[in-house]
Amino acid sequence: MARTFNKVILIGNLGRDPETRTLPSGAKVTEFSVATTESYTTRTGEKVEQTTWFRAEAWERLSDIASQYLKKGDQVYLEGRLRMEEFTDKEGNTRSALRLRVMELNLMGSGGRTEEGGFTPASTSSMPAPAATATPAAPRPTTPVAPAFNSGSDEDDLPF
Repeated sequence: MARTFNKVILIGNLGRDPETRTLPSGAKVTEFSVATTESYTTRTGEKVEQTTWFRAEAWERLSDIASQYLKKGDQVYLEGRLRMEEFTDKEGNTRSALRLRVMELNLMGSGGRTEEGGFTPASTSSMPAPAATATPAAPRPTTPVAPAFNSGSDEDDLPF
Protein backbone atom coordinates (compact mmCIF):
# COMPACT_ATOMS: atom_id res chain seq x y z
CA MET A 1 0.00 0.00 0.00
CA ALA A 2 1.30 3.47 -0.86
CA ARG A 3 2.14 5.88 1.94
CA THR A 4 0.06 8.99 2.36
CA PHE A 5 0.82 12.29 4.03
CA ASN A 6 -1.50 14.91 5.51
CA LYS A 7 0.21 18.01 6.87
CA VAL A 8 -1.16 21.52 6.66
CA ILE A 9 0.40 24.85 7.60
CA LEU A 10 -1.90 27.82 8.22
CA ILE A 11 -1.24 31.40 9.18
CA GLY A 12 -4.51 33.06 10.01
CA ASN A 13 -6.58 35.01 12.50
CA LEU A 14 -8.86 33.64 15.20
CA GLY A 15 -12.53 34.30 14.46
CA ARG A 16 -13.66 33.72 18.04
CA ASP A 17 -12.25 33.08 21.49
CA PRO A 18 -11.21 29.46 22.08
CA GLU A 19 -13.67 27.15 23.86
CA THR A 20 -12.33 24.34 26.04
CA ARG A 21 -14.17 21.23 27.16
CA THR A 22 -13.22 18.07 29.00
CA LEU A 23 -14.38 14.76 27.57
CA PRO A 24 -15.72 11.94 29.77
CA SER A 25 -12.36 10.21 29.31
CA GLY A 26 -10.66 13.21 30.96
CA ALA A 27 -9.00 14.45 27.75
CA LYS A 28 -9.11 18.22 27.19
CA VAL A 29 -9.83 19.76 23.78
CA THR A 30 -9.89 23.43 22.84
CA GLU A 31 -11.70 24.47 19.68
CA PHE A 32 -11.42 27.76 17.79
CA SER A 33 -11.99 29.06 14.27
CA VAL A 34 -9.21 30.41 12.06
CA ALA A 35 -9.63 32.48 8.90
CA THR A 36 -7.15 32.81 6.07
CA THR A 37 -7.66 35.50 3.43
CA GLU A 38 -6.37 35.51 -0.13
CA SER A 39 -6.35 38.78 -2.10
CA TYR A 40 -5.99 39.02 -5.84
CA THR A 41 -6.90 41.23 -8.78
CA THR A 42 -9.05 39.89 -11.62
CA ARG A 43 -8.30 40.48 -15.30
CA THR A 44 -10.82 43.33 -15.26
CA GLY A 45 -8.88 45.05 -12.46
CA GLU A 46 -11.36 44.23 -9.70
CA LYS A 47 -9.71 43.52 -6.34
CA VAL A 48 -11.12 40.38 -4.70
CA GLU A 49 -10.65 39.00 -1.18
CA GLN A 50 -11.54 35.39 -0.50
CA THR A 51 -11.69 34.14 3.10
CA THR A 52 -11.55 30.44 4.03
CA TRP A 53 -12.61 29.36 7.52
CA PHE A 54 -11.14 26.39 9.36
CA ARG A 55 -12.26 24.78 12.59
CA ALA A 56 -9.19 24.02 14.68
CA GLU A 57 -8.88 21.67 17.63
CA ALA A 58 -5.98 21.45 20.06
CA TRP A 59 -5.66 18.54 22.49
CA GLU A 60 -4.09 18.06 25.93
CA ARG A 61 -1.06 20.37 26.48
CA LEU A 62 -1.78 22.44 23.35
CA SER A 63 -5.36 22.75 24.57
CA ASP A 64 -4.11 24.41 27.77
CA ILE A 65 -1.87 26.78 25.83
CA ALA A 66 -4.55 27.72 23.30
CA SER A 67 -7.18 28.40 25.96
CA GLN A 68 -4.78 30.45 28.07
CA TYR A 69 -3.14 32.64 25.42
CA LEU A 70 -5.31 32.85 22.29
CA LYS A 71 -8.01 35.50 21.86
CA LYS A 72 -10.33 36.50 19.03
CA GLY A 73 -8.39 38.37 16.32
CA ASP A 74 -4.95 36.94 17.26
CA GLN A 75 -2.74 35.83 14.40
CA VAL A 76 -1.43 32.27 14.73
CA TYR A 77 0.78 29.84 12.85
CA LEU A 78 -0.67 26.33 12.96
CA GLU A 79 0.59 22.97 11.75
CA GLY A 80 -1.58 19.90 11.77
CA ARG A 81 -3.72 17.38 9.92
CA LEU A 82 -6.72 18.47 7.88
CA ARG A 83 -10.01 16.65 7.37
CA MET A 84 -13.44 17.48 5.97
CA GLU A 85 -16.28 17.29 8.48
CA GLU A 86 -20.01 17.23 7.72
CA PHE A 87 -22.63 18.43 10.19
CA THR A 88 -26.26 19.59 10.34
CA ASP A 89 -26.86 23.27 11.13
CA LYS A 90 -29.73 24.70 13.21
CA GLU A 91 -32.00 24.87 10.16
CA GLY A 92 -31.42 21.18 9.36
CA ASN A 93 -29.13 21.79 6.37
CA THR A 94 -26.14 19.51 5.83
CA ARG A 95 -22.98 21.59 5.81
CA SER A 96 -19.28 20.86 5.65
CA ALA A 97 -16.26 22.45 7.28
CA LEU A 98 -12.51 21.95 7.23
CA ARG A 99 -11.20 20.79 10.62
CA LEU A 100 -7.54 21.06 11.59
CA ARG A 101 -6.10 18.84 14.32
CA VAL A 102 -3.36 21.15 15.65
CA MET A 103 0.04 19.56 16.20
CA GLU A 104 2.05 22.80 16.53
CA LEU A 105 0.97 26.28 17.54
CA ASN A 106 3.00 29.49 17.24
CA LEU A 107 1.70 32.79 18.57
CA MET A 108 2.19 35.67 16.15
CA GLY A 109 1.20 39.30 15.67
CA SER A 110 0.39 40.33 19.24
CA GLY A 111 3.80 39.13 20.42
CA GLY A 112 2.10 36.64 22.70
CA ARG A 113 1.05 39.24 25.28
CA THR A 114 -0.91 37.96 28.25
CA GLU A 115 -3.62 39.84 30.12
CA GLU A 116 -1.16 40.41 32.96
CA GLY A 117 1.25 42.17 30.58
CA GLY A 118 3.75 39.31 30.44
CA PHE A 119 4.82 37.43 27.34
CA THR A 120 4.47 33.85 26.25
CA PRO A 121 7.08 31.89 24.36
CA ALA A 122 7.14 32.59 20.62
CA SER A 123 6.62 28.94 19.80
CA THR A 124 4.79 26.11 21.51
CA SER A 125 4.16 22.57 20.44
CA SER A 126 3.16 19.22 21.79
CA MET A 127 6.80 18.15 21.81
CA PRO A 128 9.05 19.10 24.76
CA ALA A 129 11.58 21.80 24.02
CA PRO A 130 15.19 20.63 23.68
CA ALA A 131 17.50 21.48 26.54
CA ALA A 132 19.47 24.68 26.04
CA THR A 133 23.14 24.12 25.43
CA ALA A 134 25.84 26.73 25.61
CA THR A 135 28.19 26.78 22.66
CA PRO A 136 31.05 29.21 22.30
CA ALA A 137 30.55 31.88 19.64
CA ALA A 138 32.68 31.60 16.53
CA PRO A 139 35.36 34.28 16.29
CA ARG A 140 34.57 37.14 13.92
CA PRO A 141 36.92 37.71 10.99
CA THR A 142 39.08 40.79 11.29
CA THR A 143 39.17 41.49 7.56
CA PRO A 144 36.09 42.24 5.47
CA VAL A 145 34.81 39.37 3.37
CA ALA A 146 33.84 40.13 -0.23
CA PRO A 147 30.37 38.97 -1.30
CA ALA A 148 30.33 35.77 -3.33
CA PHE A 149 28.07 37.30 -5.98
CA ASN A 150 28.17 40.89 -7.22
CA SER A 151 26.10 42.03 -10.19
CA GLY A 152 27.37 45.58 -10.06
CA SER A 153 23.88 47.02 -9.50
CA ASP A 154 22.38 48.64 -6.43
CA GLU A 155 19.64 45.98 -6.20
CA ASP A 156 19.77 43.10 -3.77
CA ASP A 157 22.11 40.34 -4.84
CA LEU A 158 19.80 37.55 -3.71
CA PRO A 159 19.74 34.57 -6.06
CA PHE A 160 15.97 34.11 -5.67
